[in-house]
Order: sequence, then C-alpha cells, then structure tokens
Amino acid sequence: MTLAATLPRTKFATWARRLALFSAVLILVALVLHRLGRIETPLAIGLVLTGFAGAGLALLSGLAAGVVIWRTGVAGAWSAAAGVVVSLAIFAWPASIVPFYLRTAPLADVTTDIEHPPEFAALARDRAKAANPVAYQGGAIAELQELHYPEIKPLITERSAEEVYDAVGEAMRRLKWRIISEEPPQEDGSAGHIEAEDRTLILGFTDDVIVRVESDGGTTRVDVRSMSRYGRADFGRNANRIKEFYTELRARLEASVPTAVAPRGKAKAKDTKAPSKVRKGAPGQGQAPRK
Repeated sequence: MTLAATLPRTKFATWARRLALFSAVLILVALVLHRLGRIETPLAIGLVLTGFAGAGLALLSGLAAGVVIWRTGVAGAWSAAAGVVVSLAIFAWPASIVPFYLRTAPLADVTTDIEHPPEFAALARDRAKAANPVAYQGGAIAELQELHYPEIKPLITERSAEEVYDAVGEAMRRLKWRIISEEPPQEDGSAGHIEAEDRTLILGFTDDVIVRVESDGGTTRVDVRSMSRYGRADFGRNANRIKEFYTELRARLEASVPTAVAPRGKAKAKDTKAPSKVRKGAPGQGQAPRK
C-alpha cells in the first residue's frame, strides 16, 4: 500500500472517473425533474446532451489514462476503468434505442384526416419557440403516414354528434389526458373540438391531441390528430395513442344507450298499445288452424 501511494497518478484517470460520475448524475437528475414536471423539455434536453458530452470526454480520458498507465506504470488504473465503464453505460441507453428508431417511421404528427386535419387553437397559443409548429406539413409527411399507418382512419358512427362528443370527453378522461379546451358541436352543424395534453409514461414528454366531432349526412365522424411537441420522431407513440383512444371511445359508445332507443323499464311510446292477455284455451289462440 505504501508503494502504491507513492506512485504518481495520471490526471487522465482522475478526470475520467469524475467526468463520468458527474455526467451520470446530471442525466439522471434531468430526467427525474423532467418527469416530475419541474423543468421544461428544452432545458432537460440541454442537460442530457451536456451529460452525453461529459461522458464522451470521460471515455476519451479513460482511454488516454490506459495508454499512459501501460507505458509508464503510474497509478490510476481503477479510476480509468471506472470512467470507461460508466461512460459506456451512459451511451448504452441511446444505443439500445437506435434499432427501434430505424424500424419506425420518422413522424411526429399523425392524423386521421390528412387532407383537412383538425387544427389546434388553444394549444397553439403561448407555444414555446422550440416546440414543433402546429401547422400540418402534409406532403411527404402524409405519404409516410399512409405507408406506415394505413389503418389510421376516421371513426364513423350512426350516433348523434352530441352523444359522441360526450363519449369522446369521457374516453379522454379515462385515458388520463389533461383537457385544455372543449367546444361542443353547434346546432348549425359546426363541428365540436376537444384539445388535450398527454405525457409519455417514462420520460414524460408532452404530446398535443385534438379530437374533432362533426355531423356528416346522418352519421357522426370523429377525427383525431396527435403530435409530439418536441422532436422529429415519436417512435410510433402518436399512432398508438390514436388506436388506444378509438378503442376506449368504442367501449364508451357500446356502454351507453342511444337516445333514439327507449330504455328498458320506461313507459312505452305514445299511441302504442300493449297486447292484451289471452286466456288459456281461448278460440283462435294456441290452436292449430283447421285444414
């Protein structure tokens, strides 16, 4: 122990360990604070990128320390090894996402109506400069969606617009979406809109959602648009969100009774007579017709 203490230590090893540990703590704190909603997404992204830069420097310092230790025999092997291992562990996280990213479409805006998508109003106000624009890009974006998500289509039902609108709001609340604005359908035929926010489960990224409910020739059409507030790729989350919403909406509609149908136990419709009871053995009842 006395000999090891007297050996000179390379500064590359010390800085490798310190930078790696600092970067790991910085990334972890940034992700936790962002998930809890304590910091905004641009700040969290900046902190994470800073952590990755620090991990890169730690990896280079650890490799340089290994070369120096191999040639000169100075101390610091454990510090250099710690810096390299922690740095590689940090980079293992984004590296594991790359295959999944390559399998999904590079989309951040998915809608059931690529020709006339629902337009954000409340969520378009006071929008951060770094956020994605709310205007639908169309063109190549629409072509990519049709190629990768041909099943994303509007929902059409024979229920009234008012019933469907109520079911849409209930489905959103059951999915734990944060409703920002509600505009019910009007008697003049104007469509109803509900805007909401949804956060991803692990990292807590906020996505914007709008649902449009409008009457369409005796039926009601429901269109959905889901877009990521930040980033150019959603890893398929927006398309899955629309599918989950339609599943919940269908469940809400099936659980409710159409207003056009009288519920059981209520009085029968006006001018409708109940069939009179027939005594057993009465003529013309319960007997086979004569040949």
